[in-house]
Amino acid sequence: MGGGLKRICRLPAIVILGLLVSLSLSLWVESPGGSLALAAPAVGGHLVVAVPVDPDTFDPHKAVAAATEEIEFNIYQGLVSFDQEGRIIPCLAESWEISEDGTTYTFRIREGVLFHNGRRLTAADVVYSLERIKDDATGFPLSWPKRMVEVAAPNENTVRIRLDEPYAPFLSELVDAAVVPPEAAAALATEPVGTGPFRMVEWVNGQHVELERFEEYWEEGVPYLDRVTFRIIPDPATAILNLKAGTVHVIPRLSADVAWDVEATTGLKLLEGPMNVVQLMALNLDRKPLSDKRVRQAINHAVDKDLLIEGAAWGFGAKLGSNMSPVMESFYLDLADFYQYDPKRAKELLAEAGYPNGFDITLSLPSSYDLHVKTGEMVAAMLGEVGIRVRIELVEWGTWLERIYTKRDYDMTIVGLSGKLDPHTVLSRYESSYARNFNNFRNDEYDNLIQEGLRITDFSRRQEIYRRCQEILAEEAAAVFIMDPSDLVAMREGVAGWRYYPKYVDDLRYVYFEK
Repeated sequence: MGGGLKRICRLPAIVILGLLVSLSLSLWVESPGGSLALAAPAVGGHLVVAVPVDPDTFDPHKAVAAATEEIEFNIYQGLVSFDQEGRIIPCLAESWEISEDGTTYTFRIREGVLFHNGRRLTAADVVYSLERIKDDATGFPLSWPKRMVEVAAPNENTVRIRLDEPYAPFLSELVDAAVVPPEAAAALATEPVGTGPFRMVEWVNGQHVELERFEEYWEEGVPYLDRVTFRIIPDPATAILNLKAGTVHVIPRLSADVAWDVEATTGLKLLEGPMNVVQLMALNLDRKPLSDKRVRQAINHAVDKDLLIEGAAWGFGAKLGSNMSPVMESFYLDLADFYQYDPKRAKELLAEAGYPNGFDITLSLPSSYDLHVKTGEMVAAMLGEVGIRVRIELVEWGTWLERIYTKRDYDMTIVGLSGKLDPHTVLSRYESSYARNFNNFRNDEYDNLIQEGLRITDFSRRQEIYRRCQEILAEEAAAVFIMDPSDLVAMREGVAGWRYYPKYVDDLRYVYFEK
């Protein structure tokens, strides 16, 4: 999965400081990170992982927090899963067939799989789980399950699903459809029972989640670890202190501003991979002057994304030009340099649009996300250089979700949109009719392409469709697409086997302590 990541060349600190003096930022220079040494996996051991927040619930059909998903990935499984490139692969279903009209999926259930309570998995469990997901009373309200008009088990090893119409992303949606035993469903929120490589031992709210290896796990040879403890440590500096002391072995998704401490400490190492997130400055196209494409293009030309990556993300990130991360390399179109940093051209476009002296505008930033706040402060300074006077407004995350994301009451905002496994679920956010199209982007060609991509399964045509969609977003300057921040993982020397995926998960099947 490393081929799509673009590293920004790290400039000497004195150069960066000179460039950023007007932005009141100071930077450090990152030394090249080490790579994992290859060693024979050792079986056994107790791994401690630091995470910043508690899970919201361990009921996989109701959980919404990403922090829950990273832990649950080791407990629950669905019919299908994904590899490091984001390709759909068999899991609890060992194979499947799709009808010619694209509406019927027939899955053959893997034999010999056991739940953590010791009972054997059957097709009836899959049917129950999918119906539970479909019911808003027992599952988190989602649109894709409603497409399933029939879920049946012709026999104990076969599941047949019929959709109301062809839906190309269906398999990728099933990745998150965990299969659970009906007899355990009532207590899943605190007592999860799945088929994954680890089973729950204990959850002490605000302190830790403890897992142990499931000895009857169906996948041969893994996991290697005996036990895993997820310790809840909200403060990154405290997590680093524990890493240095050896009371923590791994810190996933490390904050970039403390990465230097890891690299400077003997016995620790830093891994870097793409996060499959699109950090962007969303523009409310229903508000003047942002409704004028020339103004949006001017804003894009006024923003130096390379400097943003160096200054706000400490050099850890891949520059973007549209709403897709390079992680999705099969569909990704490199538009990172579509808008060159060109303040002169920005001023010309503003003058053409009738704003030779610029204008006043508000940039609303989610206060709990340090990266977005830092990025916003730098963007405000850059826009000021071309005459756009930016007022920064810091808002709490709950307010951001309610007022900005839901009610669309804002001028500009900076946020990160999490990536998916299928390009449709990434790009459908900009369809005119999409309920959460908080940019208010509208384009007839775009809408038609999204609808076509929804129904066809031909891979080549889907590539054409979604690459053209990315072009449209860039041409129309639908937003300022900034970066995919790097996914940094800090760990102690002697820990190996960490794998990166294009989803927010911690896969501990392959993690081990070197001999």
